[in-house]
Amino acid sequence: MNLLKTNKLSKIYPGIVDVIALDEVNFTMNKGDLTAIVGDSGSGKSTLLHLLAGVDNPTSGEIFIQGEDITKLNREDMTVFRRRNIGVIYQDRKS
Repeated sequence: MNLLKTNKLSKIYPGIVDVIALDEVNFTMNKGDLTAIVGDSGSGKSTLLHLLAGVDNPTSGEIFIQGEDITKLNREDMTVFRRRNIGVIYQDRKS
């Protein structure tokens, strides 16, 4: 199973001139993968990370974290999902 997967992930900021921050981004990450997100200022790096963390909603597309489509979660369920799954450090040793 993929740890993280996006499917046609897009984010458009509407305005007088719409800003396309992400345009149908597809990628997968598996456990143990090391990935760097690099690009020029304004290229969508922060937007991508905000979407992956569930703090912003995409205009279209899907984000799967450990098989769960987080784009389908309501605000309350997303808060619970983030608390349990994103940025969690697991410790095997006893404190």
